[in-house]
Amino acid sequence: MTIDKKHINKEILVQKKIVTDLKKEIFGSDKSGSSSYIRKFHSEFSTFMRIADTEEIINCALHSDIIYFGDYHPLDVSQEWVLFLLGELNKRGAKVVLALEMLYEYQQESLDRWMKGKYSEKEFLARIDYESEWGFDWSSYRRIFEMAKDPFVPIFGIDFEPRDQLRFINRRDRMMARRISSLMDFFPGHIILTVAGESHLASSHLPLELRKVSGKDIKELVVVQNIDEIYWKLLQEGREEAKSVLVDSNKYCVFTASPMVKYQSYRDIIERWSDQPVAEAVLASLREMVDTISAILLEKGETLDVELSDGWVEPVETVFPEVLSRKTYKSFATLLRSKKITHKGLLASKENLKKTGFSYFPALNVFLMFHFDRHSAAVEASRFVVYAMRGEMGLSQRVRRGVEDRFYAYVIEEALAWAGARMIDPTLDAAQQSELPGRAGRRGGVKEGLGGLSLQQTRELARLLEFHLKWENNWRSSSLATRRLREIYRLEIRMRLHIIKALGRRLGEALHLGYHEGKIRRRELLRLFGERFSEKGSGLKIYMKWVKKTSPGKDFLDNQS
Repeated sequence: MTIDKKHINKEILVQKKIVTDLKKEIFGSDKSGSSSYIRKFHSEFSTFMRIADTEEIINCALHSDIIYFGDYHPLDVSQEWVLFLLGELNKRGAKVVLALEMLYEYQQESLDRWMKGKYSEKEFLARIDYESEWGFDWSSYRRIFEMAKDPFVPIFGIDFEPRDQLRFINRRDRMMARRISSLMDFFPGHIILTVAGESHLASSHLPLELRKVSGKDIKELVVVQNIDEIYWKLLQEGREEAKSVLVDSNKYCVFTASPMVKYQSYRDIIERWSDQPVAEAVLASLREMVDTISAILLEKGETLDVELSDGWVEPVETVFPEVLSRKTYKSFATLLRSKKITHKGLLASKENLKKTGFSYFPALNVFLMFHFDRHSAAVEASRFVVYAMRGEMGLSQRVRRGVEDRFYAYVIEEALAWAGARMIDPTLDAAQQSELPGRAGRRGGVKEGLGGLSLQQTRELARLLEFHLKWENNWRSSSLATRRLREIYRLEIRMRLHIIKALGRRLGEALHLGYHEGKIRRRELLRLFGERFSEKGSGLKIYMKWVKKTSPGKDFLDNQS
């Protein structure tokens, strides 16, 4: 693949600037970045040998005595990789013991009693003083304990006090090594999956201490995540699609988030510990995401200005949406009804919130938050940029379109929201974010319904999506094609959203790739962000122009299955 160095270098410079600002903000509260202990880790994990795949890591894990997994505590997708790894080991018949830094050795009795059902979850968290002693999002870590129940996986706390003083970290490594060594003796033939902060995993840290105390020849695997320097190197080479790399013998780095998203999660947990309202912390992350997209799309010195209903132009900062957080969908519906939002608008917002927990709502120019997911936030921040550039924020600014133009305006909105999100976080995976294509392309037909839809409805959607994709490849007008297309445009809102997202994500991925390859100029992409589709018939015309220009891929269905 050829890449456009100019486009990619600009993207890297924009992201690095925001990351630098985030680090300054974070390390004002946490000085650990200057520690020689931390520097040893970073010097060891600063480059890579080659791209690797997930299957290679799993095979290496199956032949290891111990797996050291670098947990980035504030980032929930970090714990998702633990779940994935544990699930794969269980599925392939490995016997596993979990060793967790998040629990002290002396908390073992409380853990055992909770896992046996003798304590409630609330009582367990109180007994281990979870908020004070660990404090990271419990809902993310809870998933590890739930997975360990069936099939049963023994879990042990391995950490020792004091945790909050870096000068004692070498002592903690020695104590954790002794604990792990005893587990290896007590559970022969088991793989010890050790989940600890990444800095513990340098060769001279915890792994060296374990080799000393055990006196054994240990087959080890080290998996770390989202290392900044490796990420920048991959992006520089146009290989941001890489999910993992081989760093050195039996050492891998996997990618689940961009550096910006990683440090935002760190900053947000510090703000949470200081009792800052969640919505305010989220708002800071959203502003950084919008700044990233704007800086990539605009020339130096240009600003993102928004045209308001009275023709007045304001910088985007003055009209930035607020974040409205609620605990139930019903409370969101009540709020939207009070603002005179239509029934279709209510249904669309509910579907988006059920799927992602986070949604930009242009009619009110607000972000609606049921729960915060950074990948979804990146998409919705990008969606806000689309509406800001179109000048369509608020009910009074809405452009009235026919059903066909409205459909393709939404598809291109979805495409740009996805392309913008990939500028923020290239680790996003289109295949994981869109459910319908896999069902449409699956050999043997659709076997299960999408969430909230019957099997029959899902089969109908798969049929219509497959028709649209094949029709694009041989675009011509006919009475049958017109009838089928109108059938798609007039689908019930929940079903129509699935088609829109599938087509949009497909085109969005092609836009992102085309921009990196230099096939799409920055100004072209900028104009598309601001396209209002106000001329009748422009929706399909513009959509097909970009499908032809980017060639999203005739094998889309097979790739998703």
